Amino acid sequence: MKKLNNYLFKLRGKKFLNTSTRERRFVSYDKAKTVLILFESDFSEKNLVIRKLISSLQQDGKKVSAWGFVDKKEVSTAIMPDFRILHHKQTDFFQKPAISYINELENLEFDLLIDLTVHAILPLQYIAMYANASCKTGSRKNELPIYDFMLDVENVEVSTDGDETVGNPIDETYLFNQIIFYLKSIQTND
Repeated sequence: MKKLNNYLFKLRGKKFLNTSTRERRFVSYDKAKTVLILFESDFSEKNLVIRKLISSLQQDGKKVSAWGFVDKKEVSTAIMPDFRILHHKQTDFFQKPAISYINELENLEFDLLIDLTVHAILPLQYIAMYANASCKTGSRKNELPIYDFMLDVENVEVSTDGDETVGNPIDETYLFNQIIFYLKSIQTND
């Protein structure tokens, strides 16, 4: 079933990306005023790490919306305009989010989309594809050109305080820090 869902996502993605007319542009951290964060919710739905990252963006004057996904049939977190967690009942049989969520995303505009998912989560990949954002960032999960700025973290080794390296302890905080570092470092002439 997973292979079929991935195959359908690629077909739908190619069709959408070929027909959509999104104006892509690099948005530096300073210029970004509105940010959409995509994340994989923890099972308890507390998402303390994500809430901390949202808070740091808000302290920098950014308007932040966060959309997550949890692998459950029901969620206990209330759906709010700026923070929501989707679950299986809000997706179709092929894991595409309900059309009401897609329509809502297409009506919202963001300067920056930051996908903090480490693994390929199809509902969030659909959201990343359909979101109306000037600049989309995230880690490489497939060959579709959804993101404008992509980190390839598949073979990254993160060093600890000692001389040892730990193989692939990539998490949301690591992705966030890397993306923000590059968004702050890259200088543009716009």
